[in-house]
Amino acid sequence: MSESVDTLNDTLLVARAQSGDLDAFEELVRRYQRGILRYCRGMLGNGPDAEDAVQDVLVTAWRRLPTLRAAEAVSTWLYRIASHRCIDIIRKRRPDGGDPAEREAEQTASESGRHPDTGPEGAVETRLALSELRHHVAALPVPQREAWTLREIHGLSYQDIADISGEPLPTVRGRIARARAALAERMDSWK
Repeated sequence: MSESVDTLNDTLLVARAQSGDLDAFEELVRRYQRGILRYCRGMLGNGPDAEDAVQDVLVTAWRRLPTLRAAEAVSTWLYRIASHRCIDIIRKRRPDGGDPAEREAEQTASESGRHPDTGPEGAVETRLALSELRHHVAALPVPQREAWTLREIHGLSYQDIADISGEPLPTVRGRIARARAALAERMDSWK
C-alpha cells in the first residue's frame, strides 16, 4: 500500500514529483504556497502582482523540478524562484513612476493617519503602526527589503537567505542590519 503524500517529508515528495507524481507536487504546493504568497506580498504589495507572481513561481517550479538537485532544499529553491520573479516585476514597474507597493503603503499610511493624537484602542494603534511599518519596508532598497522580509517575516536563516539571493553571507547580514537600523529609526515615534 502506498504512503499518503501528506505524511512524506519534502525530500521524498520532491523525488516522487520529479518522477511525475502530480499528487506529490500538489502537496509541495500546499506546504509552501502560503509562505511564498506572504513573501511576494511583502515584496510587491497586496495587489494582483503578488498573486500572479505566486502562480508564475509554481509553474516555473513544476517546469524546473527535474533540475532540482538537493531535494532537501526545496524551500530555499522555491523562495529563490519567488525572489527572482518579484525582482523582475519590480524592475518592470520602475519606468512608469515607481513601485506600486510603495504607493499603496504611502496611501494606506496617509489615509489612516500616521501619528494618532489621542490614545486609540490597542487594536487601532497596532493597525496604524503596522501600516506605517509596511510603508517603510516598501521604501527600503529592494535587496534590503528582500533580505529583511525573508529573515523577519519568514524566519529563514542567514545562510538560506544567502542561498536564495546568491549573495555572500556577510552581504546578507549587512543588508538585514541596515534594514533593521533604517526601520528602527523610521519607527522611532511608535516606541
